[in-house]
Amino acid sequence: MQRGFLVYVLGGLAAGVGCGLLTPYPGDGNPAEILAGQSGGTDGSPFNTGDPQGPLLDPALDDSVSIISNEDVIVANPGQAFTVDLEFSAENNNVVGGGIQFPGSDEIQWTFIDGLEGEERGRIQFGYVVDANICDQVPPLCHKIETQQFAVARNVAPDGDVDGDGNADGEFVVSKPEDVTVVLRCSSCDSPSCRDIEELAGECQFCNQPPACQQVFEMCFQDGRPKFDTDEADDFERFFGPDGLAWRSGTVCIPDGEGQTAADQLCDNALDDALVECVDEDTDTDTATDGAATDGAATSGG
Repeated sequence: MQRGFLVYVLGGLAAGVGCGLLTPYPGDGNPAEILAGQSGGTDGSPFNTGDPQGPLLDPALDDSVSIISNEDVIVANPGQAFTVDLEFSAENNNVVGGGIQFPGSDEIQWTFIDGLEGEERGRIQFGYVVDANICDQVPPLCHKIETQQFAVARNVAPDGDVDGDGNADGEFVVSKPEDVTVVLRCSSCDSPSCRDIEELAGECQFCNQPPACQQVFEMCFQDGRPKFDTDEADDFERFFGPDGLAWRSGTVCIPDGEGQTAADQLCDNALDDALVECVDEDTDTDTATDGAATDGAATSGG
């Protein structure tokens, strides 16, 4: 049997089917600091929405503006944008955008969003772009980062003193913040740091080895079969055995609209190849192969 079906399936996992199972992430940087310094959005900003502005430093608080977040926890995946999603109420109809602040930073990064100003109530949504290589710089974990998120409003106080401290404030002010956890996912679903996060439960749930992969083991890798005690058998056991890494990802475990999972599809493809390749290598295809495919007593690796 060639390594074709394993290469095919492992390639699918590496491309994203397997929740990053095959990619180690080195680095010991501060995740919040690095995430705060992203520049993959518009004009070198971290935002892919609106008109990114220079950061606000210690802006005044406008008590006439209030917000709630539509998300308590946001998952940030490398190479993608996560969405900040806020509802606002503004007595003076002065909200113009939204912002985010990371722990350890004194800056509120923000973007101007057309259509908000002049509205008493509305929704602020913007994307924050995460660099595809961010996990090269941080420990291989799912990192929980406690951010603060804001509505940004225009200063419309008659004397410019929004917060009542006797001094005129800047052109832009902010609401009281909402605390929102951002999870930077830099590990695979077999890591407790990911599995212990409720919001990742759907993506990091476990499923059982599909029957087709058990058949592949019986036809190709168990004692007496063509690939018994080979490196390929070890690879198969690691990824596709009963406790294989492939079954530790919701991406492969969650059924689609037709009830089919990616796990089933992966094993069905592997079985199609095994039926040809292992049978071709077997010198007794009429007896041994049939027995291997149907004998429920043999199991892979325990």
